Amino acid sequence: MKARHRPSHAGAKVVAWAMLVLCTASCGVGRARPGPVGVKAPPAAPKVIVGDLDALAVLGDAPMKAVRAGAGQASVVASSVAVDGERFGAFVEIPTDTCLLAYARGASSVDDLDVAAFGEDGTPVVVDEGPDAHPTVLLCPPHPDRIYLAAHVSSGEGLVTLAAHAVPRERAGDVGRLLGARGGDGDGPRPADAWPGIDDQVRPHRSALGGKWEEFRKVAVTVDPRAPTYVNFSVDADQCVDAVVIPDDDVGQLEVNATDGEGRILARAREGGRTRTITLCSPMNVSASLAIRPHAGRGLAAIVLARARGEVARDMAERGEVAWTAATLPLDAARAKRNQELTRAGYGAPRFTTNGQLAIGRRVSVPLEIAKAAPGCERIDIVAGAPLAVINASVWDETGALVASGQGVDAVTMFACAHGKARLDLDAEGRPGPFSVLVRGEKWQNSAFAPHPLAAARMLARAAEGPRMVHEGALVSTRAVTLDAAHLSAWDETVAAGRCLRVAAGAEGDGSGLMLRIFDAASSEEIDRSHAATAVSARACALATGARAVRIELRATGGKLFGVVGERLTPN
Repeated sequence: MKARHRPSHAGAKVVAWAMLVLCTASCGVGRARPGPVGVKAPPAAPKVIVGDLDALAVLGDAPMKAVRAGAGQASVVASSVAVDGERFGAFVEIPTDTCLLAYARGASSVDDLDVAAFGEDGTPVVVDEGPDAHPTVLLCPPHPDRIYLAAHVSSGEGLVTLAAHAVPRERAGDVGRLLGARGGDGDGPRPADAWPGIDDQVRPHRSALGGKWEEFRKVAVTVDPRAPTYVNFSVDADQCVDAVVIPDDDVGQLEVNATDGEGRILARAREGGRTRTITLCSPMNVSASLAIRPHAGRGLAAIVLARARGEVARDMAERGEVAWTAATLPLDAARAKRNQELTRAGYGAPRFTTNGQLAIGRRVSVPLEIAKAAPGCERIDIVAGAPLAVINASVWDETGALVASGQGVDAVTMFACAHGKARLDLDAEGRPGPFSVLVRGEKWQNSAFAPHPLAAARMLARAAEGPRMVHEGALVSTRAVTLDAAHLSAWDETVAAGRCLRVAAGAEGDGSGLMLRIFDAASSEEIDRSHAATAVSARACALATGARAVRIELRATGGKLFGVVGERLTPN
């Protein structure tokens, strides 16, 4: 038999390639495409469904618990998807004889929430800003007819709902306790006349302040470390209000601040002891609140408020805080206004004027030449231009002795009775800005000013009245006196019908403190008194139907002082 022929390896490879070509041709692989395959169309726009997240979903069982305890049905005041630091709210009307429960709740991603109720003027009425996500407040009569409820996200983000219920007053206690509400029936101010030893704690403080204070409010409030308790008051223009806050034994150290209607801190209470005090003076009308919060313990605190004429701030034994507002006039306009006011008051044109800029934390010194016009003094006005606020000023002679000093919100007036070269030091405590210095001769002149120029300067400053700091009325007398704690300087005067006698005194020397008192000569009843460190002022008025005889007493409260006393008669 004939042997079968086997193809070589190379031949087999050719055959394989041939078969592959035939296969690809028959399967269409590698066939030229007629054109690109069609691209899919983009997806349709998302469908928008109008609506909000379910505001009630985050409230949990709070509405049900409130209703079961006696509250009315819940109303959603406001709801928002809020982030850290965001606040929102709305106005709510409250019937006069009904309490209001309000609370905020949020999603689990919200860690800390606050709730606050504000009056129409923006003053906080009740606040819960404890470090938790369940803030709740209860507001009972007396309260405003309408309040603004606000929720604030302190930490976290997510859906937050602010809700409110009307609560019958008789059910307020149960509702408040069940929901852990801040505020409520019984937490508002109440009379504090029966507070043990309250007068004994207030009297030494007022005596140390000096001046004559008129007590106008004495209340007790509940204080809690979870949130501040607010006590509202007002300071009239050119007036001081002093607050003494006394905690009971259940309350730890108090933190007490005075805030304005926008929540800005105007003053902080002085440290030391359990009792806290704030003395707030203002050149303008201010609506303020005391924010009182203990560091530990829940209990009561008594608040005693008293007012005095703003002039006591010029030389209080303990310096009070000044509620300041920036100057609103440009410097040129403020300077022109002051010059016009003083021209109408009988002053001549300034003999020296200079301008400059004040910055916070930097002293500016202005060289002065105080004219030698004995027995007179010179008047120095420092006028602020916007936005400068709160000016401290002092004048020093060549030997480094103090000649005059003062502080003002948008102007300072001083009287310099020492002559020769001097230096005026200025600094800004509130806001920086431009200033002008105006120096002119003072109208009130007397030979008693020369021996004790600093005492004379202090008397002139204390005797000046109003924002313009001018000496009103007719001059009665000017005298120099030597004072000490063991002797009274006393004299009698007659106040004409329909007139007021204003007595002012300034002092210098190694002693400390002045006490000025005016008595009715017939009845020995005290008419007015003033107690301060270096300058005092008091007045006595007569009825329109007849003159009044008065007795005036002046003494130093410690050591020896040299004083200058001035008296003027003004219309009643």
